[in-house]
Amino acid sequence: MGRKQRHSLWIGWLGWLCIATHAYALGEWNAFSMRLHEMAVAINRVRIEYGVPPLKLNLDLCRAAQRMSDEILLTGNFSHIDAEGRRADARALQVGYEFEWLGENLAAGQTTLERALQAWLDSPGHRENLLNPEYREMGLGYTRMAGSRYGVCWAQLLGSRAEVYPVIINLDAPLTDTPEVELYVHGAEYAQAMRLSNDGIHWSEWRVPAARFKWQLPDEPGMHTVYVQLRFGERVYETSDSIYLR
Repeated sequence: MGRKQRHSLWIGWLGWLCIATHAYALGEWNAFSMRLHEMAVAINRVRIEYGVPPLKLNLDLCRAAQRMSDEILLTGNFSHIDAEGRRADARALQVGYEFEWLGENLAAGQTTLERALQAWLDSPGHRENLLNPEYREMGLGYTRMAGSRYGVCWAQLLGSRAEVYPVIINLDAPLTDTPEVELYVHGAEYAQAMRLSNDGIHWSEWRVPAARFKWQLPDEPGMHTVYVQLRFGERVYETSDSIYLR
C-alpha cells in the first residue's frame, strides 16, 4: 500500500469522420451528466467482462476530459498535447487530481461509444490502458460538433489516488428500479474490516471485507447514498456513492 511512482500513458486513435450535432448546450448539464453515467456503465461492463474492477466517475477528471474533447473538435488538432502544451498529467494536476496512476484514451470520428470502445480494444496500447487494474476512477468527455474536422470526439482519463477507495453502485449507473443494488468497494482486499450505512449515522457491524456484494437501499423513491468505512489497522477510510431509486 506504499505510494507508487506516478505512471502515465497517452493513447490516441483516429476513426472515421462524421458530421453530427453538438452533444449539449448550456443549461442541459443534468441530461449530459446522465449520459456520462450511461457511458461509465458501458465501460465498466467491458472491464467486468475482462475480469478487472469497475471505475468510479470523478468530476475533476471529467472536467479535464471534457475540455480536451471540446478542444480537439474546436481546433481540429487530434493530440494528447493541448493548446497550452500540456499532456494528461499536467491537465489532471491542474484540476486538482493528485494521481498515483494516470492514463488517457482519445478517439475521434467514431459515431458511437461502442465503436470507440471497440477501436480501443483492438489496439494493444488502448486495450492495456482501458483494462488496467491499477485504475480506480475515470473522467469522460464527449463532444459532437457539426462542421468540425472529426464530428465527434471521445476522451477518457483513468486514474487512481493514494488512499482513495471508491465504492461503486451498479457499475456507476445513475438510476435503479429496485432497492437491491450491487456494490463494488475498491480497497476491500487490503482492509481488515468494513461496515456500511444508508445514512452515514447508523452503521452495520464491522464485517469481513468483500469487494463485490449485494446491498439493500431503503425502499423509498428518491436519491440514496451508501456509505462504506474500511479499516486498515488503526486508520478508517470512508467513501460513498449515490443512486436514484425510481
